Amino acid sequence: MPSARADIQKRVVQFRENQAKLQREREGYYDAVIEKVRATEWNEFVTPHPKRNAAR
Repeated sequence: MPSARADIQKRVVQFRENQAKLQREREGYYDAVIEKVRATEWNEFVTPHPKRNAAR
């Protein structure tokens, strides 16, 4: 019985690590896409680019 419990705990730890990795990847992808959208000129009126507006 103790080895089954240890196995479950190990799997839970691995699952949580994997979920954290996937979350970081999703956030990185989101940041990259948002940066690309903000870099487009047509989007200037919707979400002003923070770097461009600081220079004005």
